[in-house]
Amino acid sequence: MSDNQFFKPTVLYKEYMILDMIEKNPNITQREMSKAIGIAVSMINDHISEYENKGLVKRKKHSTKTVEYFVTKKGTERRKVLNIGYLNASQHLYNSAKENIESFLVQIENKKFQNILLYGAGEVAQILLHSIETRVNSKINVLAIIDDDPNKQGNALNNKMIINRNQIIDYVHDGILISSYINNNKMLKNLQEQNYSLTKVFNFFDV
Repeated sequence: MSDNQFFKPTVLYKEYMILDMIEKNPNITQREMSKAIGIAVSMINDHISEYENKGLVKRKKHSTKTVEYFVTKKGTERRKVLNIGYLNASQHLYNSAKENIESFLVQIENKKFQNILLYGAGEVAQILLHSIETRVNSKINVLAIIDDDPNKQGNALNNKMIINRNQIIDYVHDGILISSYINNNKMLKNLQEQNYSLTKVFNFFDV
């Protein structure tokens, strides 16, 4: 998952990213900047020309294909201002996501789910594990993580063993928390086929 996948490339975001990338690597190409931000190369060139006119950047052409970029003092000051705004926006997004996860975990606790299994050993599971482990006075204990990928089974994620569905019966647990968005319907079907009670299943993306 790319770092900027959840950030819409607004005018300010693009300005911050371009200034930041140039300051870190004066030899960066427009194509590399284009890929990092997720916009066309032609747009990168337009933005750099705009920043040149504003006195934020300078470029030095060594050949028709080789260009070196420099952020001016004014550009550095502008990048710092944009950086503060970017951090504030990121913090707001993080706090909002954290509140949503906390609300979900409270619902699980209210259902008397304490010893649980996660189903899906991916990024969502990592986020949930971190949230559970860093909560104050959390009553939730993740025993293990179920996954249908044989290459993951037998390994560990955040020190939690990854098991197959046949091993569910080896754990005394209160319920299963589905921690996958893409495969959640398939996972529900898999549990049904094993005659697992769906009243003991919580789906993170259904709440």
